[in-house]
Amino acid sequence: MMKVDVIIPAYNEEKRIGKTLSTLNGEDWVNNILVVDDGSIDRTFQIAQGLTDQVLKLPKNKGKGAAVMSGLSRVSGEWIMLLDADLGSSVKEAKKLMEPVQSGKADLAIAALPEQSKKGFGLVKKRAQDIVLRETGVVLESPLSGQRMFHKKWIPTILSQQSFGFGLELQLNLTFLKNGGKIEEVETEMYHRATGKNLRGFYHRAKQWFELERTLWNF
Repeated sequence: MMKVDVIIPAYNEEKRIGKTLSTLNGEDWVNNILVVDDGSIDRTFQIAQGLTDQVLKLPKNKGKGAAVMSGLSRVSGEWIMLLDADLGSSVKEAKKLMEPVQSGKADLAIAALPEQSKKGFGLVKKRAQDIVLRETGVVLESPLSGQRMFHKKWIPTILSQQSFGFGLELQLNLTFLKNGGKIEEVETEMYHRATGKNLRGFYHRAKQWFELERTLWNF
């Protein structure tokens, strides 16, 4: 079985990263796990250190995009997977991303997650879908999913683009599609913490929207 190097960006994820990492440690398809602590102020770094040998601590919070870029510049495996830190035991479902990429059917596999009851209005997702469709002619159902897999040959192309926080997923979508890559979305049963219709949720989505627009300007 071909194995995968996993990059996990994490910011203040002490409540869930332990379960995510311990689950991955039990999976035979995982080669190496690199956690990039994006300037957390809780115990994320210490917990990660106890469960994987590769933990990078950024001196301050730089955003998801910067954390992933830092990880991509350090991995050496042939197959790369990006996973969120808060997936818990459902992270084992990420194995489903392997087949489309390793068989050559897709250059980028994206996990589609089940609908969660606690969520926003879907405006940011719709905006991301509209951008991808307008820019590439491709319809994506899960344009903002952070669970992704690709071959290492794409790393130089990805690193050549400037990344803006939560605009990372849009950046990856456009980078692959505009460079001739094929994307396949894969149904999974993964789940993570969803942001709801509260002040914190609205702030998160506003920041996400802004970083989507900055990413678009960069293209």
